[in-house]
Parts: sequence; structure tokens; C-alpha cells
Amino acid sequence: MSRLAVRLAGPAGSAVRALLQALPGLLGLGLVAYGAWLAWPPAGFIAAGALLLADRAWEMTRVDRRDER
Repeated sequence: MSRLAVRLAGPAGSAVRALLQALPGLLGLGLVAYGAWLAWPPAGFIAAGALLLADRAWEMTRVDRRDER
């Protein structure tokens, strides 16, 4: 095995793991937004934006609590 492949195996594995952890949430967000879009097209964009903002707020809260420890 080449040295480059060995050096890239760790970071590539970390990237794949992060993608697989985020994938269910992103699929859920997309499905909720699509369902809202079926009811009324602007609602899909509103739902997607609201869910992304809520996710970001949740992440910031988790980071703040982690820093308090």
C-alpha cells in the first residue's frame, strides 16, 4: 500500500463517519421540507430554513454547554 493511501485513510474514515452521522438528519430535513412544499411550494423553503436555523441553534447550545464544563 502506498504511503499516501495510508496517510489519507484516517481522515477519509473520519469524513465518511461524519457524513454517515449527518445523513439521517439531512434526509429528514429534506423530507419535511418536501412534504411542506407539496402542500404549498413556499412552505417548503420556509420549513427548510426554519429547520436549519433550529439545528444551528441547537448546535450552538451544545457547544456553549460543552465550554462550561
